[in-house]
Amino acid sequence: MGVLDYSDAKLRPMTLKIERANPTPIYQQISAWMREQIQTGIWRENHRLKSEPELAEELGVNRGTLRKAINDLISEGLLVTIHGRGTFIASARLEQSLADRLVASSEDLVERGIAFDTTVLEQCIAGADQRIASMLSIALGEPVFVLKRVRYTNGKPFMVLTNYIPHKHVPGIEALDFTKLGLFTTLEVKFKRELAWGKRNFEARAASDDIASALEIAPCDAVMYLNQMVYSPDGKAEELSDVHFRGDSFCLTATVHRNGSRAAEVTSQEFVKNET
Repeated sequence: MGVLDYSDAKLRPMTLKIERANPTPIYQQISAWMREQIQTGIWRENHRLKSEPELAEELGVNRGTLRKAINDLISEGLLVTIHGRGTFIASARLEQSLADRLVASSEDLVERGIAFDTTVLEQCIAGADQRIASMLSIALGEPVFVLKRVRYTNGKPFMVLTNYIPHKHVPGIEALDFTKLGLFTTLEVKFKRELAWGKRNFEARAASDDIASALEIAPCDAVMYLNQMVYSPDGKAEELSDVHFRGDSFCLTATVHRNGSRAAEVTSQEFVKNET
């Protein structure tokens, strides 16, 4: 009984035989079987499971029972459900999509069902240096709110975020608990700031001593650096982020579409030209 398609013929899904007389609930039998498929490498990371109706039919169970098993593995970080795309074997690395939506990292993780923890390393008001003042379009030395955090999944640090916001826009923000609160939600809900669009730049870097310490890697190990600027609808800078990801826990992904009609037209023209 196949749940996924595999190119390697040596990796074959193991058949699940549900024991209905067994005191172990059926959904736990299914989740144990799924866990074994994942941990033995039969189900590989980033592969998509069949749809719930198909899989429930193959296993001979109702969708509610199957969903309980799937939810168990989502909570363990072994599966992830992406709205509109399906349920996937979770990657050992954090995937950052080159998407056109402006979402905070915490919002993205919640949407993808990835459990995480946050530790605040620094939370204070400081004077803007030349770089921060220039990027936020404020005066040199003007007070900014500085928030530096580390995010963990499965007890392992995978990103360090440092955010800078003009303090005049967010008076009192330094007293809030950002181990529990999301920054974008706080800006929008509590301080009524309108976050309309952003610009991101990615580049590979060697970890500095402080970033290496926070990410529990060696100095000069590879990290992926993200610089993000967030703007209001009228183009005024609202927030600046410096984000560092562990190089062994991060990858960029993109979903791309081929313009079928245009591609076919160009290919056809080129084919005819070469044939003649």
